[in-house]
Parts: sequence; C-alpha cells; structure tokens
Amino acid sequence: MGKTAFSFFVIVLSLASGYAFNRAVGRGLVAVDADAAERLRSGMQRVALLLVNPIAFCGAIWVLDLSERRFLALPFIGIAALAVGLALGLAGARALRLPPDRAGVYATCASFTNIGNIGGLVVFMLLGEAAFALIPFYKLLEELWYYSVLFPFARSCGERAHPAPAPADSGASTFAGLLRVVRDPFLIVALSSITLGLALNLTGVKRPSFYAHLNSFLVPFSSFLLLFAIGMRMRFRIARDDWRAACLLVIGKALLVPAAIVPLAYLAGLGSAANSLGSRVVLVLASMPVGFLALVPPALYRLDQDFAASLWLASNGALAFIVPILAFLLPR
Repeated sequence: MGKTAFSFFVIVLSLASGYAFNRAVGRGLVAVDADAAERLRSGMQRVALLLVNPIAFCGAIWVLDLSERRFLALPFIGIAALAVGLALGLAGARALRLPPDRAGVYATCASFTNIGNIGGLVVFMLLGEAAFALIPFYKLLEELWYYSVLFPFARSCGERAHPAPAPADSGASTFAGLLRVVRDPFLIVALSSITLGLALNLTGVKRPSFYAHLNSFLVPFSSFLLLFAIGMRMRFRIARDDWRAACLLVIGKALLVPAAIVPLAYLAGLGSAANSLGSRVVLVLASMPVGFLALVPPALYRLDQDFAASLWLASNGALAFIVPILAFLLPR
C-alpha cells in the first residue's frame, strides 16, 4: 500500500500545487504576471514531454525483454480501448439525451484517456520498470486516434450546435490533422526515444546500473511537472446537473472499458506472456481517467467547457477508489 499512497501523494500534491500557484498569481501574492505563468506552465509540459519522459522511456525499453513478440499487439489493444470508450460515450450521450454541445464533450471524454502522466505513474509504482517500458507501445497510436477521430468528431458536434461559421481552426481537413500529428515534435521525440531504446536493446549494449534509480526519480518527476501544469488550469468544481453524467462516465471508463479490453489482451496471448505483464499493464491503462487533452476540443469548437471540466474532475477524482482496487488485484 506504500506505493499506492505514494502515487496518490504525487497526483494530489502536483494538482493542488499547480492550482494554489495559479490562485496566488491571480491574487498578486506571487510576483509573476499571467503571461509569465502561462510560459511556466507550457515550459513544464515541454520539459516533461521532450526531455524527462524520453529519457525514462528509452532507459526502460533498453532492458525490456524483446523476445516476447506478443507485446507487438499492444498498440492495437491500446487503440481498441480508446475506440470502446468512444462507443460507450456515444451510447451514454444518447441515453442521457444530451444536446450536441454536451454530447460531443461526453463522447470524446469517454475516449480521451490519461495514459501517460497518471497511467505511467500508476503502472510504474504498481508493476515496476519492466511494465513501464510497455507504455510507449500501448499508446503508440494514441495521438493518431485523437487528432484523426476525436477532434473531427468534436468539430462536427460544434457545427451542429452552432450552425454559424465555425472558427478558422476547425475548417482543417482530416488530412491536415494527420499531417500535424506526423510533424508534432512531441510525437517525433517520443518515437525517437522508443527507437533509441530498441536499438540499444538489440545491440546488446549494457545499461548503466544507475539507470533504474534514475527512473525511480524521473517517472514521478515527470508526472509532477505535467500535473502541476494541469492544476494551473483546473477549476475544482462539479456542477450539480453534471453529476449523473459524470458517474456514468466513471463507470464506463473504470469498469466497462477494462471489461471489454482485458479479454482482448488475453486473446492476443498477453495473459501468458512474461508472467502476464502485458495483460496487467492493459488492465491498469484501460482503467485510467479522462485525459487533460479532452478539455481542448470544447474550447476550440464551442462545446460545453464547464461540462468537460466536470467530467474530467469526476473521472480523475475516482482514482481514489480505482488505484487501491488495482493495487489489490495486481500484486507485484
């Protein structure tokens, strides 16, 4: 339970610190203007995604047992989990009879998942470095799904809710969205770190002994940076009218998505690969809450931003129950 408590400590401390810092800036208690605070937030995200995470992933993949070919199914299982989330979100939006500006939020929030900063931390703390090394493979197609499916879907919902001319940004074609993905420096750096880790692994170069201890620091530090930046933007309040939808979303993401995806992992043979490490990683990542990127399409396409914030907060708050259950189900 010590590892579970530490995961919560990092998550809560990071979000609360970012929120408190932003409030202090707003009240003039910190000698930083709003523009400087925004640069700090963006800088923390860039340091985590362009420096800390690549070093951690490269080192973890460096010592991954690549003789297990069944791990190659992970990218397809990861994309299947996101697709199941979207299907459940569409069904939930229809059952709740949500208008387009809220239906688009609900459906996309059901798919957007925090695989990286929270999912990575929980996997690392509960299952160890070898499991952490599998995360880049699981999320390999994640951004492709987000930008080629979820963003266009959110745009279409915004256009139905507001038939007036859409923002200039929303007129981009699916091809343009895919082109942005290919050119995205975050994706390029992530793929480069995977490639370097695989190359070092395959060439037989021995990883320095200090690397395991380094990752024990880098993984929580990356989560702190990213969650601090998220906390700077969050409003920690759930509207009364949003509770029903939020509870249904939590049930879908925490229970129904894993229930659909874990059997798929076993069908792919991950249940018998490397002491079922792959299937355990799938269970954790498929159970993770709404990702912060889910708050971006509502702002771009004039959807209900307050509803998106409520769903994000409820889903992430449910980690207080989800992580201890996972720790009980997945002893190392």
